[in-house]
Amino acid sequence: MMLPVDSNESCPLTKVRSVRPADELAVQLLRRGEGLRIRARGASMLPFVWDGDVAQVTPTASARIAIGDVVCYETPGRLFLHRVIRRDGDRFVTKGDALSSTEVVDRAQVLGKVVAVERRGSITRLDSHAARWRNHAIVGVSPLFPHLLPLALRLRRVLRAALYG
Repeated sequence: MMLPVDSNESCPLTKVRSVRPADELAVQLLRRGEGLRIRARGASMLPFVWDGDVAQVTPTASARIAIGDVVCYETPGRLFLHRVIRRDGDRFVTKGDALSSTEVVDRAQVLGKVVAVERRGSITRLDSHAARWRNHAIVGVSPLFPHLLPLALRLRRVLRAALYG
């Protein structure tokens, strides 16, 4: 996963195996209060964030992060975009929508939250009133996603093959 060097341009990101200068720069920019556009990599947030989608990350105080929000956080050597499924005191419990496992994240690790996702030129806001309700509902059904997602993706491939040859 790579992060943008310039906060006005989109670049790749989602999981990083080793800390790169661009990742360090992204962390510094977000900690300074500047937003970034990050290209998501991987499948952990399917079906709501796809590999290649561009996420707009805005620095946000941990007190303003709610259950259902998608946050950008750092762990040693890696950056993630995952959904907050509950709070545990001063910490957040996060989960990739397509994953069955969770991760506990200290508030100091949280760099910001995703306020919009762009896919093929279409922008979906995650910070509107309706989106907040939808995000909260996603948390309720997210335990089902790891079981249903493989079936849904297989069905999608079959339908595409039937329709487009």
